[in-house]
Amino acid sequence: MKKHILPLGLAACLLLAACGQTAPSAPSVPAASSAQSASAGVETQAGELEYLSASPDNIGYGAEGDQGFYYIQDSIDRANLHFIDAASGQDIVLCSNPSCTHDSDACPACFTGSPYLAFTGGKLFLLFDVSGSGEEPGHVDVVEPDGSGRRTVYTFALNQSLGGSVAGDGKNLYFLLATYEGDSPDMSLVRLDLAEGSLTELCKVDNSTFLMGVACGKLMLKTIGGESGTGGSPDDFYTQRHTLKAVDPATGEVTPVLEWTQDEYWELVADDSLYLLSAPEGKLHLTVRNLATGSDTDYDLPLETKEDGYAMSLSARNGVFMFSLFNPGESSGSGIQRWAFTLETGETQELKLYDPVRGYPFQVMGEAGDKLVVQVPRYSGDDIYSFQQYDYVVCSWQDYLNSQLPE
Repeated sequence: MKKHILPLGLAACLLLAACGQTAPSAPSVPAASSAQSASAGVETQAGELEYLSASPDNIGYGAEGDQGFYYIQDSIDRANLHFIDAASGQDIVLCSNPSCTHDSDACPACFTGSPYLAFTGGKLFLLFDVSGSGEEPGHVDVVEPDGSGRRTVYTFALNQSLGGSVAGDGKNLYFLLATYEGDSPDMSLVRLDLAEGSLTELCKVDNSTFLMGVACGKLMLKTIGGESGTGGSPDDFYTQRHTLKAVDPATGEVTPVLEWTQDEYWELVADDSLYLLSAPEGKLHLTVRNLATGSDTDYDLPLETKEDGYAMSLSARNGVFMFSLFNPGESSGSGIQRWAFTLETGETQELKLYDPVRGYPFQVMGEAGDKLVVQVPRYSGDDIYSFQQYDYVVCSWQDYLNSQLPE
């Protein structure tokens, strides 16, 4: 693969020039919907624009709060809202009802569907999609940090469906919304005003679009494939076009940032930077583009990938870039290895925390204070059919790098 930056540098510079500036608000443009918002809004605290999902891979079943970590624990017929206290490490169902069994609608932390979670402005928001039967519309609920005071902020139309990842700034939530009028949906990036309980369409997007993160006060969207919204045939997988754009959260103005094809880069938006991992001649190379200054920093990693290999689940924390590398045809396990690359020292190490049955790397779901929350599968035996549930284990950053979890 030949590593290069396509000529969208000027447009990227326009994005960079806007870093730190506040654009004037545009008139509200209601999203195409017959939904009705709740009569009263939510009083929240204003803050900086943040990406509230753990990553595009972990789209919102956990949320980092001021005092700890919230997550959804699924079972066969219900889901429970849990909270891990950052100070004590205690994991509880977020319900204060005495003698509650947490298995019915009487429990405020028990649901028949699994909502996405987002914490912003000092409140926890639960984003429910349309019900599996299609008879109950999706809605956004708010609860206090202790789980009390749950109420609905906004209700969607029956023909609308949430698009995954969520961003927020304390006063608003931002996410993708699909509206179905026929066989294929119309996709939009929308802003939910939490004080007014009103929804505004920021811009139309292609169907194969994802909310990748935030940078320089902008929402970063990636579209795969052409304008038609099709991702292309499997034969075209490695030549699919990826386009990264920045959207102003106040005006909806769209600025192109970068364009590449599937076989050129794997990308991550984090810390006002764009991480571009490539494999020219099968050797891994990392370019970190600072979106606030426009400068690039390049790193050669001492790792190789096979012709059909690829990287996934990219993340960055504390100056460490992490990713999973899949090499098909490995003789044992899943063929996936998890790696950590320290930018300052150039050290590369394998993170040897793997599912003992399926071989996949354990996922970091978020943080509780200065600790990491790691999702660990529990089995009663040694085959996939003995899977019971996921446990959420709290560990220090250093222990995670050393591939050590508490017993």
